[in-house]
Amino acid sequence: MGNQARINKTIIFARLVRGLTTLAFLFMLIEFFDELNYGVGNVALPAIRTDLGFSYVQVGLLLGLPGIVNTFIEPVLMLLGDTRYRKHIMLGGGLVIALSLIAIASARSFPLVLFGMVIGFPASGAFVSLSQATLMDINPGREPHMMARWTLAGSLANLIGPLVLAGGFALGFGWRWAFYAMAGLCLLLVALTWRRQIPIHVNQQLDPQTGAMVKGLLAGLWEAVRNKRLLRWMVLLPFSDFLLDVLTGYLPLYFTDVTGMSVAKASLMMSVLMLVGLISNILLIPLLERVPGRKLVRITAGLAGALYIAWLLVPWFWAKIGLIILIKLVTLGWYEVLQGEAFATIPGKSGTVMAINSVIGLLGGAIAFLIGLVAAQAGLPAAMWILLLGPLTLVLFVPRHTPVTQPA
Repeated sequence: MGNQARINKTIIFARLVRGLTTLAFLFMLIEFFDELNYGVGNVALPAIRTDLGFSYVQVGLLLGLPGIVNTFIEPVLMLLGDTRYRKHIMLGGGLVIALSLIAIASARSFPLVLFGMVIGFPASGAFVSLSQATLMDINPGREPHMMARWTLAGSLANLIGPLVLAGGFALGFGWRWAFYAMAGLCLLLVALTWRRQIPIHVNQQLDPQTGAMVKGLLAGLWEAVRNKRLLRWMVLLPFSDFLLDVLTGYLPLYFTDVTGMSVAKASLMMSVLMLVGLISNILLIPLLERVPGRKLVRITAGLAGALYIAWLLVPWFWAKIGLIILIKLVTLGWYEVLQGEAFATIPGKSGTVMAINSVIGLLGGAIAFLIGLVAAQAGLPAAMWILLLGPLTLVLFVPRHTPVTQPA
């Protein structure tokens, strides 16, 4: 009996070790880093703005311009990601992310912070988005489910990031140390990726001759662009982001400028919201096994839109806190379902999907910048109404359910 118990423990330990050394686990670590970086950057923004004296227009540029510039760079990287050069692009992207973090950490003026953010966006696409794309390629037929697990890893990081930064503020460390630490973590992940073999789908082994490779990439892109079913999901994705990343980007400023929170308290509040997001992502994994993803998005979008209107209108501090927590809880599954549906539409061409996503992502960058412009003229509370277009679009245009493994 004792020997059998030891054998069972050994088997469990061996399975755990195998799980922690798989390529999928490495990709989850990369997503964890990306969201940790994102969470730290968002929460640090009020402190960076105060230290360096940024205006709302400059904040709008920081949140919007990198996405706009990225539109002209990332699609090329994503298309090349559908070739044998995928690993090289991923490694290069990781190195540039580290450079961007060092630039922000050492900045004493607006241009260097903007430079760091601008180069960081396409670098994140190269390192993180191609990791996601590869994860989808090696899990055909379960794209939304793997996206749920991918997002869960990011949600853990979103919870930790604001807490770490809030602790740093409480100890008097400021914000720069966090960006230097993130650069070191990024370099570690680059080293781990360099040691691994990155698989490429059999249909992606294009002719290594430059002319033939470019012709094949462009032909595949043109075919994808004409796919109306794919474009539907690509257009809906940036609208889903209005109450996700775009709202999250402005919430720390809303807490400090509108509700009067300190930077440390705003950091803690963001941690609470990240915890709620983590809970919703944990619930999403079993929920997707029981509820059609499209139906889930349609229902939650309608509920989130109503809650968001109430959040904008209520004047009471604690009511706003409660409502924003509910909004974070009910926006579950939007990104995972829509992105998963896009990958499932043209299996084996994940880089091409990400390339189109990068171009259409121009809308998200433009909206982020627009909010900064409107906030400078009419105030941040008035500018936040623009984000209501996100859930409204999902309610109106997400189609009814068909099995996600079938082309949509």
